Amino acid sequence: MDVGNTAASVPVPDSILVGSDSRGWFITASGAIRATVCYPLRETLLTRLEESPDIPAVYIDLAQCTYMDSTFIGLLVAIDRRLQKGSGGRLHVMQPSTECVELFRQLGLQELLVMDPGLLQPPAEMKKLTAAGRPGADFILRAHKELMETSEEARKKFGLLREQLERKLKGGRSREDTH
Repeated sequence: MDVGNTAASVPVPDSILVGSDSRGWFITASGAIRATVCYPLRETLLTRLEESPDIPAVYIDLAQCTYMDSTFIGLLVAIDRRLQKGSGGRLHVMQPSTECVELFRQLGLQELLVMDPGLLQPPAEMKKLTAAGRPGADFILRAHKELMETSEEARKKFGLLREQLERKLKGGRSREDTH
């Protein structure tokens, strides 16, 4: 089943909107979502999921998402896992763009995540997440550890990054610093 949509030809700003109602939390990701754009989502939603298991589901609209970096994908995996451990709910990937479907396929995640070709109407009030500062190595490391647990492809692809981030957090020098 082809669940991919082609991203709009008109550029959209890189942004994440969030809102919630009795059905769960809704996320709309537009443009290119990188660590610098997505890290406020950790505080807004992932921390909430870790503190309270009462969120029934999370729905993410990726119709206007033209790119997702591995940190954002790892954060989505972490959200899905927290939902399953808590309420038993799931993260529903709604209307993923063709680009997003391809990224999920490359990482072997198309069967792991719930792909929904339809779109639920989000709550009337959606708030734009804004970042103050830059994401730290700890945030990026945690997202990649989640991602690396999903498949052998992901373990191979992000193993070196994990090593470098762990070294940085321990105060050691990265391999590139020693050359």
